[in-house]
Amino acid sequence: MGVEQGQIGKTEEMADLNKNQDPGADSLSVARPYRPLSLRARLILLLFVIAIPLTGMALGFQKMIASYSASYDAILANLKTANEYNIKFKSDMEYSMYRVMIGLIDAEQFENGDIVEGETKYATVVKNPHSLIASARQAFGTTIEREPGSDCDIKIRGILSCLDSLERAVDKMIGNAAAGGYYDENVNIWENDIQGLCSMIQDYITQYTYYEMINMEQLQKELKVQMADQMQSYLALLLVVLVVGMFLAVTITKSITEPLQQLQRTAEQLGRGNLNARARTGGLEEINVLARAFNQMSDRIRRLLDKTRQEQKNLRELELRLHQEQISPHFLYNTLDSIVWMAEGGNNRQVVEMTTDLSDFFRTVLSGGRDFITIEEEESHIRSYLKIQKIRYEDILDYSIEIEPSIRHRIVLKMLLQPLVENALYHGIKNKRGGGCIVLRGYEDRNGLVFEVEDDGIGMDEAELAAVRAKLTLEPEEELAPIGSGGFGLHNVAQRIQMYYGDQAEILVESEKNIGTCFKVYLGNQKKS
Repeated sequence: MGVEQGQIGKTEEMADLNKNQDPGADSLSVARPYRPLSLRARLILLLFVIAIPLTGMALGFQKMIASYSASYDAILANLKTANEYNIKFKSDMEYSMYRVMIGLIDAEQFENGDIVEGETKYATVVKNPHSLIASARQAFGTTIEREPGSDCDIKIRGILSCLDSLERAVDKMIGNAAAGGYYDENVNIWENDIQGLCSMIQDYITQYTYYEMINMEQLQKELKVQMADQMQSYLALLLVVLVVGMFLAVTITKSITEPLQQLQRTAEQLGRGNLNARARTGGLEEINVLARAFNQMSDRIRRLLDKTRQEQKNLRELELRLHQEQISPHFLYNTLDSIVWMAEGGNNRQVVEMTTDLSDFFRTVLSGGRDFITIEEEESHIRSYLKIQKIRYEDILDYSIEIEPSIRHRIVLKMLLQPLVENALYHGIKNKRGGGCIVLRGYEDRNGLVFEVEDDGIGMDEAELAAVRAKLTLEPEEELAPIGSGGFGLHNVAQRIQMYYGDQAEILVESEKNIGTCFKVYLGNQKKS
């Protein structure tokens, strides 16, 4: 019985595994009359259902508008050409022939084109009558499009006939003017032929314009009728397209959104820490790809978290070892030697004091394994260190600790300031003839907690200051300076501040040769304990 249950459990387990590995397992377990379309195929279908009818409608409208536009443009071009001659032709022709009639113009000058009377900008231009007639014949005979037998065609033929008669009258008048002595005959030609024919041409142009306007009006009526007829069929087709397109759009959207919502819920579970959450596969292959990728990502995240926890554990162990290495063995040896010398010298009070300070110093270093202590504890740690050094370097060392009482209860990183104080002693005060003073300040401004370690020691020149600043910005993978050089402590403090406080924290240093050095530690706005 137990074996059978075990076999059943293994069978169910394998079925679940196969279901997760094969997104089509569900579809294979239930017979379906067709294979579901992919998302790409569904979108293409939706595109064709909507695009083809709408494209047909657009092409129909475009063809109708193009036809109307071509006819409309042709009529406008004809009207523009006719109006140009309706305005200028009669006046230009009559003025030119009148000047010929009264003998103010030598007709032979027309062989060179138009005649300009005067040399100023107000000079009068007398048009060449032959050029006027040729231009008009070209415009009405060739340029203007017309339908044979129409009213417009009849008027244009009348214009061309008048132009032929006008040309003969012009030739007759010019010939008389050249021969001389035909003034009375030229007057008769001017009054009866030139003016009469120009008036007839103008009348024909006016009538032609009228019939073209009627054609334009008829074209507009035809367009309205055609638009009304096609609009009804287009509206019906558009309604069908909208209904079918809306149905397909809703169906496709639902087939996408529901799996995505399920994927979102799975992601939210993963965000809340449930690393066992898995996305289910569905009918769309694209969603299945996302689900499988999401599940693979979840597995990777879980493995990365396990790896990160182990690395953090290793990093913590390494950091503890670095903390211990920071306690210079020379400091311990020298302190113990000082205790022995004072004991041999009978200075029991100083022996007790230094031993007590050394005990307090190591008590803070150990701190029960804690990484963070109060500022008051950090101050006690530094004070113990300075008291020990004060006994050893009584003639050259003085110090002052100025911590605002309001921040003593705040929590900071352990051994944050002691390496800076040690650096100030060994690289500032000891190298200065006559010794000096170390001042530790702690306060809070609008940007957060600030600590200052200042000494009036030997200071640094520009090159030394640049080297120290480089140590404070040394990348973790770069080679560290030897412990004895003092660079390791500064770099370690900078890296620990960066690690625990982030980008808002930094260490700045200012120094001047033979004046002193000041380190400023900015921790930013931290939570108050």
